[in-house]
Amino acid sequence: MKLIARMPATVKICFVILAVILFCAVFAALLAPYGPDDTELLERNMPPTIFRGDTAHIFGTDALGRDIFSRLLYGTRISLSMVAAGLTVGGTYGVLLGLTSGYFGGIWDKAVLALVNFQQSVPYILIVLLLVVAFGRSIPVLMVLVGMARWETYAKLLRNIALSVKEKQHVAAAVTYNASSFRIILRHILPEVRSQLVVLLMLNFPAVLLLESSLSFVGIGVQPPTATLGRMVGEGRTSLMTCPWVAMVPTVAIVTLSYCVQRIGEWVRDELDVRMNANGAGAI
Repeated sequence: MKLIARMPATVKICFVILAVILFCAVFAALLAPYGPDDTELLERNMPPTIFRGDTAHIFGTDALGRDIFSRLLYGTRISLSMVAAGLTVGGTYGVLLGLTSGYFGGIWDKAVLALVNFQQSVPYILIVLLLVVAFGRSIPVLMVLVGMARWETYAKLLRNIALSVKEKQHVAAAVTYNASSFRIILRHILPEVRSQLVVLLMLNFPAVLLLESSLSFVGIGVQPPTATLGRMVGEGRTSLMTCPWVAMVPTVAIVTLSYCVQRIGEWVRDELDVRMNANGAGAI
């Protein structure tokens, strides 16, 4: 309760908005008044209800007469699923490389740093294009590509923390008792980085969401008629002057999601910084 009382009003609002969005995405099949791909050409490009449109389509319809609200619900679910899978893939890959690099050092550490430098120096969109040509544009492939976009941020952070943690007394004691390297990393080093990892996942969420949306926007991502937030924006870009709501509704959803998670992540980071400084452990 003290934590909630200390929470700024903007963070509380972000939590509520995020909870509502997640609820709507999970139960899209129950909340959507129409199917995401149902077309009705006689009702195409209808304005939202607030612009004196039909109350049957509160966010209006697109050029094919598909209900934007229904597509928004399903598109949010698919986009969030891809981002969650992407964060899991990138986080797992980055954590493994970062922890082992910091703990073992030597040639392995140099190899991981070389991979990190390569990832940061080459535009990731070029790598995506090559891999899409090689492996196709299925959702599992795109989940992996989205996840691999930010792995170097985890690797760099975890490597630096592992370098400092492995010098602590409890790790040295475990080495003295002939504990395996695998056990030391999992039982003694990984628990030291859990809070920082959670914060980094939250701070990386907006970037991964925007990447997924950008891929769908330019036609590299999930293929039609499947709805994602980026694809909905891409489909509405040709009618911005006549039917701006087609692109504006998913754009607002992307911005809202990104801001809420970013704001919550910043607050969590600040809270952890305060606790670490109070305990004499230093900031993240």
